[in-house]
Amino acid sequence: MPTPIPIPKRSPWVSQVLVIRALLNREMATRFGEYKLGFFWMLFEPLLGVIVIGLVIGTLAGRTVPEIPYAFFLLNGMLMLKLFTAPLNSGLNAIDSNQGLLVYPTVRPLDPFLARFIFHFLTTVFSFALFCVIGMWMGIVISLGQLHVIAIAYLLTWFAGCGFGLIFGVAAAHYREIEKIVPVLQRPLLFVSAVMFPFTALPESIQKLMLYNPLVHNIELSRKALFPFYNTGDANLYYPAAFAVVVMAAGLTLFHNSRNFLSQR
Repeated sequence: MPTPIPIPKRSPWVSQVLVIRALLNREMATRFGEYKLGFFWMLFEPLLGVIVIGLVIGTLAGRTVPEIPYAFFLLNGMLMLKLFTAPLNSGLNAIDSNQGLLVYPTVRPLDPFLARFIFHFLTTVFSFALFCVIGMWMGIVISLGQLHVIAIAYLLTWFAGCGFGLIFGVAAAHYREIEKIVPVLQRPLLFVSAVMFPFTALPESIQKLMLYNPLVHNIELSRKALFPFYNTGDANLYYPAAFAVVVMAAGLTLFHNSRNFLSQR
């Protein structure tokens, strides 16, 4: 009688990590594999935005940001904004794009969301670190004494984006029109999140309104962490932290209540 071959048993956590890693590899191949420049598009996208906006308003806005080279000022803001909007947008069709994989029992409805969220976090953080290295090589004086503030600001921005990604992802599974509405709603963020102009250069009445936007706090404080002489006004990390917790809790709760519907679509 032949000896049975032992089949290793994996814990649910190990199985989920393997599934997310496979989905992450699939996401990278989908995003970069079809382009000749591949991975470099991750770097070119924010740079192109900086070049276009810099040519239009760089001279004017640069005068109001004497503490930071305007190109780096703008690049930091655009990367932070991308860290928020990318998980939000990718959550809209995370289920539909991976519907065929949900037939496998090891793939759970939450796994496509997690893979996409992690993908955007890793690529954005890598881009930011690389641009900092390039900036220091070019002679830009960057402070590294407040890296924990940068890390917190990036994590809070990402958490908020992931929370909205779950909320709108579940909503889009019920109502396809959400996929058309969300991109329109987020377009004003470029102008109301202190991406192109410093927060303190605006009138006080506008500053008070903009402080309700948690992205303003995260973007401005991340700039101050790199350039300590930069003025951030009343920006703080407490409000965006509370906002991120509430949004993430709402997203997870909504997803938990809809998980059976998402797996059976």
